[in-house]
Amino acid sequence: MSVVKVIGLGKTYLLKGKDKSVLHAVKNATFELNEGESVGIIGRNGAGKSTLLKLLAGVTLPTSGEAFITGSFSSLLEVGTGFHPDLSGRDNIFLNASILGVSKHETSLELANIIAFSGVEKFIDQPIRTYSSGMKLRLAFAIIAHLKTDIIALDEVLAVGDSMFQIKCMERIFEFKKQGRTILFVSHNLSAINKLCERTLVLESGSIVFDGPTDEALKLYADLTNSQSGQVVSKYLTDLEIGGTKSEGTVLFSLKNLPTNAALDLGINIGTSDGISLYHFSNRFINCDITPEDSTAKIEVKFEHQLKPGNYSISIYIGQNEQQLEWLSNAASFLVPAFNPHGFHNPDSIQGPIISNFSISQS
Repeated sequence: MSVVKVIGLGKTYLLKGKDKSVLHAVKNATFELNEGESVGIIGRNGAGKSTLLKLLAGVTLPTSGEAFITGSFSSLLEVGTGFHPDLSGRDNIFLNASILGVSKHETSLELANIIAFSGVEKFIDQPIRTYSSGMKLRLAFAIIAHLKTDIIALDEVLAVGDSMFQIKCMERIFEFKKQGRTILFVSHNLSAINKLCERTLVLESGSIVFDGPTDEALKLYADLTNSQSGQVVSKYLTDLEIGGTKSEGTVLFSLKNLPTNAALDLGINIGTSDGISLYHFSNRFINCDITPEDSTAKIEVKFEHQLKPGNYSISIYIGQNEQQLEWLSNAASFLVPAFNPHGFHNPDSIQGPIISNFSISQS
């Protein structure tokens, strides 16, 4: 039975400025969710994922189209959404419950469990405005976890909070699935999407470009993320393209307008989004001489890696005659598709970025 039916849903914003351009945050979204489905939503930053959930939750009104919801609906969107800053954590539990249509009596029966699960007992009678973002998320998730609704929409629940609470979150989300509750799950954690969702929507520039099996969705997402041609503003580098699998990567680009035809010094750096360097490749490391012709060159770099699934940053160094011509920091993204054999007991916050071969035995 269909519990969510979306027909031509759209949201546009008029941007400030002289040209008064229009941003189509969500364009003509049409899909249905059946009772008990766990559906992922993935896409690059700005693709419209969070806006789509806000439209379904009624937090934002659509510009066009409509959505029909059958059954009770709860959502965990931006941290702090649905909380009144001047009310205490305890009062906000009852406020959220009333918004979800849960009676005061039912909420009172679960109150102690909600507070214990959240881990913010010491601060439960303090105003929400005094809470950190992690504390707000813990309380918000605890409310959803204990006040049962038919449909749950979750937006990046693993993005905030300490590692142990993330473990509790994922364990509870799997309980939701076993209970037959319908789940909409937005996340950049591809392993989580892969394990939780059989079906996934891929959003690109506000449009749903794919709706189908999760393994196919993740492959398309990897292709979209790793397709960076024409995105870099550079005096020397053009036609940058990135390709990658769970164990290999490729960086292709062209060089032009080089000052001389002297040998090049090239460096490729791969790191995390927060600036930690993980790999560095250079033609100097392998005594590979690269000499331009007519101040141009085409470069192909192939490499093996042991990165876990996720997005990584690629930076490029270009030098000649022992002089730096250009350092392109965060020139492109390198996406490693979901394949992680490990379960949710190892969330991102406690995993290193490298997956190495290892063995564990009992003696």
